[in-house]
Amino acid sequence: MELGRIGEEFQRIKEYLMLRDPTYYFLVMSFPIGYSKEVPKNAYAMFTGNTILVGDRFFQQSLTTENRAAVLMHEVLHAYLGHLERARDLMKMGKAEEAMAFNVAADVVINEKLEAGGFEVPWDMLRAEHVGVSRTAALRMSAEELAAKLSGLSRRQLFRLYRQSSRIAEGERQVSNYVPMNQGSEKIRQASDPGEVRRMLERRVMRIRSYREPGVSPSGHLRHIVDVDKPSLDWRRLLRVELEEAVESLRDLRKRWSRTSRKSEWYPSKVGMGPNAIDVYVLLDTSASIDDEKLRRFASEVYGLLRAGVSRVFVIPWDARAYDPVELRRPADIEKIKRGLRGGGGTIPDEAIKYVLAKAQRRSIVVVLSDFELAETAETKKLFSELAAKHRLILVSAGRGSVNYPGTFIKISD
Repeated sequence: MELGRIGEEFQRIKEYLMLRDPTYYFLVMSFPIGYSKEVPKNAYAMFTGNTILVGDRFFQQSLTTENRAAVLMHEVLHAYLGHLERARDLMKMGKAEEAMAFNVAADVVINEKLEAGGFEVPWDMLRAEHVGVSRTAALRMSAEELAAKLSGLSRRQLFRLYRQSSRIAEGERQVSNYVPMNQGSEKIRQASDPGEVRRMLERRVMRIRSYREPGVSPSGHLRHIVDVDKPSLDWRRLLRVELEEAVESLRDLRKRWSRTSRKSEWYPSKVGMGPNAIDVYVLLDTSASIDDEKLRRFASEVYGLLRAGVSRVFVIPWDARAYDPVELRRPADIEKIKRGLRGGGGTIPDEAIKYVLAKAQRRSIVVVLSDFELAETAETKKLFSELAAKHRLILVSAGRGSVNYPGTFIKISD
């Protein structure tokens, strides 16, 4: 598989997910994703640790970009809905047939929900018809409920279905070589087990949910995950989630408990901030095609960080060169900055990035606001990679639907 083709197709997948709904993009991009020849030839994708790996079959010509996006969503939902934990626990207890039945049921439930939401699931992945239930019934069931109905199948029937499934019950496969396609969330990469990954996803999705509308579905799962066809997430809310999570991950958060029995993330506790407040650097492309209203909304989200434990926000305007930084003291300041500098003869971010790399003494939040129609130099991609390695990088686009730079990407929509 040519590396150039891998990168191009992954860009198309990202664009498709972002256009469908930023929530889908947000979930998939939370995971490290890579390509490996060690993925079994009969599999589209698999988990190894907290990384989703895709193989040659994922890139076969018969699959469309929409098919590939559905495969990635399928894997992410296994992690979010706790299927990885459940299947592997059953195997550890020696309940191999129950584990296989659960694996098959989990695949059917996810694929039917994805198709009901408009995703184009590859034709050979398991559906309700394969296990003798109607689509309507499968859409109402959890994986556990459907697995219980499969207990009447013969061992031969069950094994045949299991061979067609994603085989999450087999546990973690060790892979030594793969090509990274997506860096993913630092917290997801460092999670110790599938349970921790699930809890992280639940907290992140719960935060998104709190910005949309109150309440969860009666089953306890968030409605926009279970009813995959309904979600819609405003870019401003997605930016707010990313900024707040960046603050939490970089600040010195200190929990205090009233007694030892309360040392659990599920119990109430008092949270205090450490003394080292972080800085935010906003790299503002003065030529970006963003109207004043969107710019005002962007500024209000960034300004809100000053009340969330950030010490200072610096705006570095740039076009073909970087201009003197200005400290953001109120949301209206960013509009004044852009009106005073209308750009001139190019869009090259190199100087602005070099300024941050030189001035930021500790790990900070860096937000790049641009249309990303950049005149790249020989250094541009290397500088973006260095910036992402040293700081929490968020790319906010007023133009292109995807970019080939590391960091969290958010597209400003109308």
